[in-house]
Amino acid sequence: MTLHCRAQFSPSLKKALKDSALLTLQNIPIRILKKNLPRDSKCTISIAIVGPKTIQKLNAHYRNKNKPTDVLSFSRMETPLRKFGFPQTDLGDVLICWDIAKKQAEEYGVSIKAELSRLTVHGVLHLFGFDHEKTKVEAKKMFRLQEKILKKLDHSRIASIGSKRAAFKEGKRVAR
Repeated sequence: MTLHCRAQFSPSLKKALKDSALLTLQNIPIRILKKNLPRDSKCTISIAIVGPKTIQKLNAHYRNKNKPTDVLSFSRMETPLRKFGFPQTDLGDVLICWDIAKKQAEEYGVSIKAELSRLTVHGVLHLFGFDHEKTKVEAKKMFRLQEKILKKLDHSRIASIGSKRAAFKEGKRVAR
């Protein structure tokens, strides 16, 4: 696991990102792992904490959405590197926008650690082909697994992030 972030990023936040990514990998169904991972080799995932300008530029270029977003994932498993003669050990990159993560943590009344964990889990799931924008069925499958993983992480109030977000979107008051 490679982590790229600001120098002042605390060791506990770095650990939260790593723990979130590892737990996500442990909870992805084995059939999906077998399909995507090479046998007997060490694989890497890069997680980068970036600013809003960087993530907006990438979002505009790769998704035709000219606005910043909270997390982007770039999977190397979609086009296997083996086709080009390279080993398939780099699984992809997860980019998280610090400013948006911080804003969302405040909005939903959760810690920055909890929000970074949620975004890491979400991004790693995308690396393995989970996509909530395809169909409602796919969205349910992805968010169900995401919530299961977040509950296992057991950060302060992290398990209720999904219901807090749903309530917030519906305009209901969210208990903090």
